[in-house]
Amino acid sequence: MKKIKIESFAKNTSLRAPKGRSNLFLGLLRPSTKAQDEVPSTVVGLRRKEDLRYPPRNDGWKAIICTLIISISFTGTSYARATVESLSQVEKMFMQCKYDRVVSESGKLIDAGAHGREELFYLKGLSQTQLARFREARQTFEYMVQRYPKGKRAFDGYIGIGDAYLLEGKYAESISSYNDALTNYPGHKNASIGYYKIGSAYLKLGSEEKAKEYFDKVKNGSPLSFESKMIPKDLGSSSASIGGAVNSFFKHPSEESGCSEDYFYVQAGYFKSRNNAEGLTEKLKRKGYDSYLAALIKNSVTFYKVKVGRFKTRREAEAQASSLKSDGYKTRVCR
Repeated sequence: MKKIKIESFAKNTSLRAPKGRSNLFLGLLRPSTKAQDEVPSTVVGLRRKEDLRYPPRNDGWKAIICTLIISISFTGTSYARATVESLSQVEKMFMQCKYDRVVSESGKLIDAGAHGREELFYLKGLSQTQLARFREARQTFEYMVQRYPKGKRAFDGYIGIGDAYLLEGKYAESISSYNDALTNYPGHKNASIGYYKIGSAYLKLGSEEKAKEYFDKVKNGSPLSFESKMIPKDLGSSSASIGGAVNSFFKHPSEESGCSEDYFYVQAGYFKSRNNAEGLTEKLKRKGYDSYLAALIKNSVTFYKVKVGRFKTRREAEAQASSLKSDGYKTRVCR
């Protein structure tokens, strides 16, 4: 009698599939014993009807589910890592002149709250300027300077607004924007850019006297700067030469051959960050190389070249480049 009660209790409390769940679900969760796994096929047909509720174990399904969970986990991790590194990818696209992609990708990253949003706004505005979408560029720069008034790109944002006006032929408005940059950020390290561009805008308006006033500020404040070298020597020269001086600011660095010197040299690095360029320059000097820094100003952005040596012949420069390559540096021989 006691034995019958135990069997009845086991039957009543046996594991049943939850409502709406398949038997497969229970097959994955139901613990099994070694005895169950080793039941011969001849015995299967003798199993009670109640036991047929539980299908045989299927470890293959378990393996598939585990694989899917692990894959999803790693996919999420990979996506997060790509987001962190996306700013550098956008910068690379900008250097490759893929301006449409820069606009779209930077916009997505900004909306997603990615790291480095101020720089993303800046690259987006520069790209819109390159695409002649001047109104959109001004809106991007204006939003950037309002949101990051003390950011490292705030001064450049006002310059960008001025550039968008200047290229659209709205010279008075461009002068106002350039002055905003100089007024809001007095003593800025790139003030010579603002003075030069104001002078160029006044030239476009036909006011050589005002242009000379601002060009003199460039010469007196930054006599060795690139802006100082770009000032027209004769203000009475043709408008074409003046226009060439102004428009040279809006060519991308990749448009330059980099071979305009009177000597050959080896380019060992090309940076947007002055600190990174100076770091490489000093590192090369410690290794005994004759390294030095040169800057290019394009699109209101300063790019820095790390150069090594001054050679009379290409063969000498190539020998130096070979030495640098053996030390692990990517090089380019230029003139």
